[in-house]
Amino acid sequence: MKESRRENYIKLYQTLLILFGLGVIGLAAGCVFSQAFDGRWLVLAILALVGSWLAASQLPGAKNIVSVSDTFVFLTALLGRPDAAILVAAIAAAGDSARFVKRWVTFATNISIICISFFVSSYLTVLAFGDLQLLAHHSQTFFLYALALITFAALQATINLLLVTGLTTLTTRTPMRLLWSANYSWVAASSFSGAVTAAFVNALIHYYGFLAVGFTAPVLLANYLICRPYLKNIESARRHIEEIHALHLRTLEAFAIAVDAKDQITHEHVHRVQIYAEGLARILGLSEAEIDALRAGALLHDIGKIAVPDYILNKPGKLTAAEFDKMKIHTIVGAQILERINFPYPLVPVVRHHHERWDGKGYPDGLKGEEIPLTARILAVVDCFDAVREDRPYRKGLTREQAIELLKKDRGAHFDPRVVDLFIEHLPQFEAQIVKLKKGQLAFTPLELEESEAIRKAIPAAGLANDNDPARQVEYLQTIRAAQRANQEIFALYEIAQTFTSSLDVSDTLAVVVNKLQRIIPFETCVVYLYDQEQSAAIACQVAGLHSESFQGRAVRPGEGVTGWVLANKRPFANTDPALDLAHLGEQARSYRTLAVYPLSKGDRHFGALAVYSQTLQAYSDDQLRTLGRVASLTSDALYNATLYAESKISAWTDSLTGLPNGRFFYAFFEQEKARCAEDEHPLTLLTMDLDGFKQLNAAVGHKQGDKILKEIADLIRLQLRRDDTLIRHAGDEFIALLRNASSAQVEEIAARIQAAVAQHQPSVLVANRITLSISIGRARLGDDGLTLEAMLEAAEMRLQSYKSTRRASVQCDAPRSAVA
Repeated sequence: MKESRRENYIKLYQTLLILFGLGVIGLAAGCVFSQAFDGRWLVLAILALVGSWLAASQLPGAKNIVSVSDTFVFLTALLGRPDAAILVAAIAAAGDSARFVKRWVTFATNISIICISFFVSSYLTVLAFGDLQLLAHHSQTFFLYALALITFAALQATINLLLVTGLTTLTTRTPMRLLWSANYSWVAASSFSGAVTAAFVNALIHYYGFLAVGFTAPVLLANYLICRPYLKNIESARRHIEEIHALHLRTLEAFAIAVDAKDQITHEHVHRVQIYAEGLARILGLSEAEIDALRAGALLHDIGKIAVPDYILNKPGKLTAAEFDKMKIHTIVGAQILERINFPYPLVPVVRHHHERWDGKGYPDGLKGEEIPLTARILAVVDCFDAVREDRPYRKGLTREQAIELLKKDRGAHFDPRVVDLFIEHLPQFEAQIVKLKKGQLAFTPLELEESEAIRKAIPAAGLANDNDPARQVEYLQTIRAAQRANQEIFALYEIAQTFTSSLDVSDTLAVVVNKLQRIIPFETCVVYLYDQEQSAAIACQVAGLHSESFQGRAVRPGEGVTGWVLANKRPFANTDPALDLAHLGEQARSYRTLAVYPLSKGDRHFGALAVYSQTLQAYSDDQLRTLGRVASLTSDALYNATLYAESKISAWTDSLTGLPNGRFFYAFFEQEKARCAEDEHPLTLLTMDLDGFKQLNAAVGHKQGDKILKEIADLIRLQLRRDDTLIRHAGDEFIALLRNASSAQVEEIAARIQAAVAQHQPSVLVANRITLSISIGRARLGDDGLTLEAMLEAAEMRLQSYKSTRRASVQCDAPRSAVA
């Protein structure tokens, strides 16, 4: 049911209870006041009211009240006045509720429930067993009296529970069975206790007169004193559980925000998604457990991104197939992490399936339509809507209207249509709630990272190398040997340089370094570490000497040991205890006596570190360190050249003016997309675009200003395309767009948007007259217009030229024409 319908049911239920309760009270009052006045029921009413004020407690975690007043209601009924018992019950319930209830509707409902339960139970008991007062004072009917008393108490407790749990089930959607067993089972014990106490006092009144009612005071006081500590302990335990629960949620929230910081997600985003998800879930009639799962899911659905490298999460532009495969694992990793926690609500399906698609093309399980859990479908919609509206380092956030259009465009394909429609319909309501909460209790405080002076000045525990350290003083004999080795070192450096200039392969470069270095620098182990962005650490890629198998593939993070200090500070470090770097060797680390580590960097590029470890030297000499520095410098140059070569291969595929892929990229990319679409059985459409009159415009404003206009147009066109579409600058003022899985209607819509955006665009270049731009578009579909790129380009070009001819012919009239030929 919808939220509004459920609210109506609650109001109807309460109204019926109140009306029935008023009828019962009115009927009882009529019976009481139509007979001779009996002051005993008035005394009992006063005692019940006093008892409700002095000895009533609200059950921790429940909406009902524990009170001694039930005893006086039962006693009034046993004295032969069931009608007066209803009035005593009303007075006692009013006294009980006045202390704990604030809303008048709840106040009236509580009184009605008590009166109805006593009215029905007393009526049925008298109907079944007869006058209780007559049964109470005859020994031959004692067994029947006891059975009647038990029936009376059981009926009263049962009716009371049914009415209360029915209302609570409507209000909280908690199953009635759980409410009965977990929250309100104490009502039966309270009812039986009141009935037994009333029977005892009734017997005393029979033998000693009505003044014996005073014996209720010590009995009820004893009951109260026994129950009160128990209730206090329950209250204390409940508070403790709530505090632990709140701490648990805050911890999860802090952890989730720390994880989301990898993906540039803000604290505000998390809270907004929670509000959207909870509101939509209530409209769709989800249970409280599912709503709790959505609240937690808004926090934790991307927790698996701890297994995804930062460079993939924040990569500008599209991901490669390999990168996307690494991204997809975050749903499975997140589900596996949360399965271990065993949450009391169905959180794992939300996390695992929030990237499934309505059309079955999502991940990780390829679920389709109703197979996807509704909670996951809700989160997919609200998370997408809010995420695309936030600015990220690699894109500008969409406006509210653009985000809504995105949901509408993907309804029925990516998202559940019903969920999208309901979300858009109730979006103003959710936004009003967000504004209200931001003004009130929510305080969005972003995490701020700062680098303190202490961090900047911190050094390894072993200290920095000291130029005046006696261990580093070069001995006389070492100086002579250094002079004898000078030619050998120069020749080795020359060989290294020659190899570097003839090779751009990184592995070849590092192999040469290690091979030549051992001829000029003494060491037992040499390691070259290179940065790995996925692991945020430097990896031992080339190792020579002792224990090489222990070093190979070892990851060192900035700040970890001597090598980590060099990586973090980009400064060399030598002649200190190598145990700081060799903890992984265990006892074998003790055989090493010194080390030298140099950074591999050039300009603002940092590639890793070169480290040598010695078991024989007390310390590396200044000459040895200078030589090692030269080798590190040559190695850095070689790595820099290899990096530039790799980057140049990438730049060869990119247009330098617009930043779009160029024609060279297009021909290779088309074949890839053609194979991909054949595998997926999706249509592939090609749009060729020509900026009308651009050559004349370029001549009028100059090539420099023309290039600026062309870049603006390229950015404008790119904004009109979908996320999966690719825009290419083919040549000059010609562009090509590849549209994957687009229907004819979608192609027409995209083309119309491009033409409208270009026509409305006013270039930033100032000219004498306002510039009105237009663009002609031709299209070709793979299969319909050919199976090769050449055939598709020819078909698209023919349609583009036909469009231009039609456009020139229609300049004199207002005849409508299609946006795309």
